[in-house]
Amino acid sequence: MKYSLLLLPLLLLGCVSTQNIPAEDRSRTYDLDYDIVFDATVQMLAEKGFAIIDAQRDEGIINTDYRAEDRLFSFFSGPTRRKVSALISNTSDGTQILLNFDLQEFVDQSPGGGDGIFQSQPLTPRVARRYYREFLTALESYLPEE
Repeated sequence: MKYSLLLLPLLLLGCVSTQNIPAEDRSRTYDLDYDIVFDATVQMLAEKGFAIIDAQRDEGIINTDYRAEDRLFSFFSGPTRRKVSALISNTSDGTQILLNFDLQEFVDQSPGGGDGIFQSQPLTPRVARRYYREFLTALESYLPEE
């Protein structure tokens, strides 16, 4: 438990691309059992092509590895990749899921090309909110009706 309290700020604030988006735009609360929401989130992420690198049911933490993106963020000039972190918790209203995305673009570092690194990229609040909304809506198809 002690370590989860240390990880929480990193999970919630560690991603450059969406840290300025309010939590209410990155979360939803469902009138469903905690285990159902946790399992549905893991299943959806896996089926969407994200490799789960950490899923701690007792702590409510799910982290994925980066996945290459090909269409959603086409306004960037180079290849992009994205990872997802989810924090699932019980609230007085039900089970809440809070998401955080990290979007990175490949930035070429040499004039000749081919030598570069991935760097986190900021999203406009409008684009980020739309993306969170689409992602949370997709999750609902994995959940039983409330």
